[in-house]
This record gives sequence, structure tokens and C-alpha cells, in this order.
Amino acid sequence: MNTATEPRLSAPLAQAADESFWRALHPDLHISPLPLAAKLAGASPISGPVAERCAQRMIKDGYFDTPPIMSQARAARLAGVVGDLAARGIAPVFAFVYDEFWQMACGMSPVLASLLGDDFQMTPSDIWAWHVTPSSTAAGWGPHRDMFAGEAVREDGRPRVVNVWMPLTDATPLNSCMYVLPMRHDRNIPGNLEEAPSFGNFMAIQNIRAVPAAAGSALGWNTHVMHWGGRSTEWAEQPRISVAIFFHSRDCRLNDIDYDRAREGFASQDFGHRFEMPFASRLRAIAGAICLYHQKVRIDFPHAWQDLYAFSEKYIGAWSGSAAGR
Repeated sequence: MNTATEPRLSAPLAQAADESFWRALHPDLHISPLPLAAKLAGASPISGPVAERCAQRMIKDGYFDTPPIMSQARAARLAGVVGDLAARGIAPVFAFVYDEFWQMACGMSPVLASLLGDDFQMTPSDIWAWHVTPSSTAAGWGPHRDMFAGEAVREDGRPRVVNVWMPLTDATPLNSCMYVLPMRHDRNIPGNLEEAPSFGNFMAIQNIRAVPAAAGSALGWNTHVMHWGGRSTEWAEQPRISVAIFFHSRDCRLNDIDYDRAREGFASQDFGHRFEMPFASRLRAIAGAICLYHQKVRIDFPHAWQDLYAFSEKYIGAWSGSAAGR
């Protein structure tokens, strides 16, 4: 790329392309070409019966929740990384420069294999992270569906795409836990997915479910389910810190069912020991995520969105905010 035309980044992102910066920032974490190759410390893979229960709940309600899949100590350490980034004015999605954030979902493999097939994949740009502060002005993202494409969910209710959301601190109604409208109660599924979300479409407020989640556990939902993060409060004991990764079946290419400029140039990969994500690819993945969620970026980072846009365009090319936000 011609450096004369590259967007110029101001602090704190000026050093983002310097791998030594990230290594010095958290020297106990790792940056390696194969982030899933290492044996995970503190990992607790989900058992077969729990995985089957999660799969059945997904088919009926469009979402599931799991017990913890990592130790409390590991969750707390990774939450500390996100908190440190937020304190430095760095968007939490940059936590994905470290192996440990790609490894978080490894305990989910039995559930994902049950729903998507043993050879399930991910597209590297479909990642995000949040740090919702204990404040009455902070909130998660409002009611939305991740995708409107009917083919994202099979006729038998099994998804072709699953959004896995993992809290690193306890997510409660006081600090912006997730809420869902179960699929069985949503009259807009499957034929009216683009109907604008409003309480008039919920039929009954009682159908809404709060989904508190312990640090280190996981939630998952299909891309049709209406979901949102609640508003935080000053009564929260800690911020709501979480990350999310989209996974999909091998027969599903995300841009075929939900085109977005942000995914161009990214190849889907099997999520296993050979999953490749060298440092340069991580920067591109983070840049793609910023492009993918650019509308949310502008709202969530009112003082830093221009730098985040510039970073994204530097690594994936000019897109001028044209991608569809979520």
C-alpha cells in the first residue's frame, strides 16, 4: 500500500501495527500463527448431554446458554485485558490480537458440532468485544436480528450460522445482560424478519427473557432471533465485559446469504488446531469487524470513531462507511 495515501492514526492506535507493542502490553498472553494449537489451560469442554440440551433449546427457542467453559481465573484475566484496553482508549475488539481471545470458544465445540456439523467454520471478520461501564447512560446494543436471510436457519430449526457470545464478567440485569425474544414467541419468524423491532411485535412483554450469564459461560443464538443488551446502572458491581464470534456450517458462505464489504478477502476456516491467524491477519480481521459494525462504532466510540474508521480503511481498503452496520 502506498504509505503516502494511508490514513494517519493518532494515539492510542498509532502503535497498533507494532506486534512488540501488544506483547509488551500483556507479556503473559500470546500471539502465534496458530492460536488454537496450544493446549488450553482452564478449559472445560461441554459434555455430550449438555451439548444436546443446548442444541434442542436452539431448535425450539433459537438460543441456548451454557455453564462456564473456562475457569473463573482465566475469565477474570481476560476481563482485565479488555478493561486495560478500555482504560487506554483502545476499542475492546483489539483484544483479538491475543491467542487467548480466539481460544475462548474452544469449549463450545461439542455444541457447535451438534448444530453445524463437525467441520464448522468461522470467517475472521465476524468478531466483536464490549466493555459496558456501570452507569445509567451505558447500554448494550438495542433490539435487532443479526441477519434477515431465511436460509440462515434450516427448515428443521437448526441454524447455519450461530452467534456465540461469551461474558468475561458476570452479566446481570444491573450491568446489561442479554435479553431475547424466544423464536416460538416471535410472530415475525420466519416470514417477516425485516419488520422493525418494536414492543408492538413482541405480542406480550412476558415473552421476553432476561438471560443472566456467569463469567466464562456462553450464550448462542441463531441469526433470526431478536436480542439486545440491557441498560446498565450505577448499581452494577462491575462492567459487563464480553466477546462474540460468529460460526457457520461448511455449506454456508456468509457473503452469499448476507453480503457485506467487510468480509471481502477473508476465507472461512475450520475452527481447529490448524486455524491460522498470524498477527497481520488479526489486524485485518479487527479492521473488518470495525467495517462490519461501523454504525455501532460511531455510536459507541463518539470520540474515537474517526481513528477506528481510519484503522479499518488502512487494512481493508477504502469503504467510506458503506458497509451495513448491525
